[in-house]
Amino acid sequence: MDVIGTNIISALGFTTNENFENVKRSISGIKHYDAGTFDLPEAFVASLIDKERLNNEFSTAFCKDAMHCVSTNLTDLEKAVILSVFTANKEAQIDLSNNKTIFILSTTKGNVDLLAPSNSPKGGEHSSLSGRLGGAYLWKTAELIADFFKNPNTPIIVSNACISGSAAQIVAMRELEAGNYDYAVVAGVDFLSKFIISGFQSFKALSPELCRPFDKDRCGLNLGEAAATIIFSRDTRLLDTRHKTFFALVNGAIRNDANHISAPSRTGEGSYRALKYILDEKGFASHVSFINAHGTATPYNDAMEANAILRAGLENAPVNSLKAFFGHTLGAAGILESIISMKAMEENRVLKSLNFEEQDFENQINIPKENHISDKKYFIKMLSGFGGVNAALLFADRRQLDVRYETKEFQISNLFIKRHIKLSFKNSKEITGYYHSLQVDYPKFFKMDGLSKLGFLASEMIFREDKSRFNPREDIAIICFNRSSSLDIDLQYQATIQEDENYFPSPSLFVYTLPNIVTGEISIRNKLYGETSCYICKEFDSRQIVETVKNAFSDKTITAVLTAWIEYFEEKHEVFMALVEKGEGNMEFSEKQLEILYNT
Repeated sequence: MDVIGTNIISALGFTTNENFENVKRSISGIKHYDAGTFDLPEAFVASLIDKERLNNEFSTAFCKDAMHCVSTNLTDLEKAVILSVFTANKEAQIDLSNNKTIFILSTTKGNVDLLAPSNSPKGGEHSSLSGRLGGAYLWKTAELIADFFKNPNTPIIVSNACISGSAAQIVAMRELEAGNYDYAVVAGVDFLSKFIISGFQSFKALSPELCRPFDKDRCGLNLGEAAATIIFSRDTRLLDTRHKTFFALVNGAIRNDANHISAPSRTGEGSYRALKYILDEKGFASHVSFINAHGTATPYNDAMEANAILRAGLENAPVNSLKAFFGHTLGAAGILESIISMKAMEENRVLKSLNFEEQDFENQINIPKENHISDKKYFIKMLSGFGGVNAALLFADRRQLDVRYETKEFQISNLFIKRHIKLSFKNSKEITGYYHSLQVDYPKFFKMDGLSKLGFLASEMIFREDKSRFNPREDIAIICFNRSSSLDIDLQYQATIQEDENYFPSPSLFVYTLPNIVTGEISIRNKLYGETSCYICKEFDSRQIVETVKNAFSDKTITAVLTAWIEYFEEKHEVFMALVEKGEGNMEFSEKQLEILYNT
């Protein structure tokens, strides 16, 4: 799957080349911000996009004059994505309005800052509570972006914690390889706000200075803002002589630690399994030029990644992190860091890890202190996140390989629904009552948010008769969909930071402000180490559910997918869950069948 266009908008620049040139010169976009920034009571260190430049460049690109500007109803976050896609397409030169082009948005929190009344325009579209909630729906943001470019397809929204950017690229690869589309526009974005920064501060996860990935003195991460875009093509034969295609995404995998929702596995279990999958097929390990790790500079993340890299037999591959340049850009990280890594390989360059001096791991990995040259043909991108999720991508330099990566045709047939269940509740009291009726002894249930409780209860019923339950398994994927993301908990968390006099950001709430945590809870309970992913839809969408689940079977490890629609917001407390397997069964896995079961 060929890369035909890229862009990065960050504190280091508004084009891919501008960002990369600053990285080569060891310039960091991270700065110190005093207390009072974002109305926060504490100072912090982060990289922020120049909003004045953003609005000026957006106006230059899309406003004929003050009376004819399309930006009236767009937030800065939405403008950044649109400008990034527009800039990336200057290189790709594809028809963004074509029905064979799919938009895929990667974000963790989108316009979550709209939940704070102080951030809403007075008298504007988002001034009321209902207006703020409408603007905070992730599907609404994706819809606005796709509609801006007159794209007729329903956009795909990936909200899978910090691996979202890599997960979105895997989604693109699957959609193109299945022949569903010719082009995929993968855009990732997250902006910082009081909501996000206070949450990480509540975890004591932020460094008071420039972060030190993999260094023995690392003490926490820096956050960052970015919008980044990669445009992929299904087949080089679709392109013409204007296109320069240097890189191809060869493989990708997502695996869960099945260990903890907010702490990584000490052994790097999920990350190791993801690396093993992308390397095993053709023995790529000896041809890896470098590994661009997640490298957040937190003690446990970096140690976990070192363990996973060693277990995967990659001890000789140089390992770098870009977090000291950009900070952790959340839903944009997997896309931004893949682009910078491609630019480095384009120059046969291995980038150093900025601010690294000495490691303290029992078994050492290869962390470069200086930029150097390599002529190897592949690089790996790693990411990890809350909910136990881990992703690994394998990219190839097509110039060196002289290989044409064309569509990998795969046909997934004979899928059937082995078991299914639909549960609906009026309130939390009914949910707790149903839990007690199952006579399950799992005290952690009472700490979960509503989404996780619904997913937990449905999965208990699905797996109840499974004799092999609780045996560690990697062959079952968990793929969830919903409409409201985590808005129920978002509003509860917002209440803890709303007033200066009652400012008490809660880490126990903040961890559940990610919709994919439900997949982590199910994985931990059932010891499932396979893929876990979360998607946001405007409504129950049987077409997208069937397409996404079928595509997931292109991962050769997967023999079954536990898929669910889970909605917990306002008066809607429902879960529909189905276990889909390969083989023959009485109930075909199809759009029609899903509609019947969901509406029954």
